[in-house]
Amino acid sequence: MKVRFYGRLGERLGSEIELDPPAGTDTVNQLRAVLADLFPDLSADLKLKSRACVADSMVTDDYRFTGSETVEFFPPLSGG
Repeated sequence: MKVRFYGRLGERLGSEIELDPPAGTDTVNQLRAVLADLFPDLSADLKLKSRACVADSMVTDDYRFTGSETVEFFPPLSGG
């Protein structure tokens, strides 16, 4: 699975990682937990402060993966 990061996460982790998540990692919420375990110093950003996107659509934490999607995590955005 490809995971892309933007904003602060991208600055700290790089723009993209290749991840082979453990069996049972079927939702965005579960992926967040795996990533938080791998990168504990960024767990708050990974779990609470980022939005997930799959196939150019923002998805909720209960989104279930169907295959080899690329998941992107974006920082919170504000209009101006």
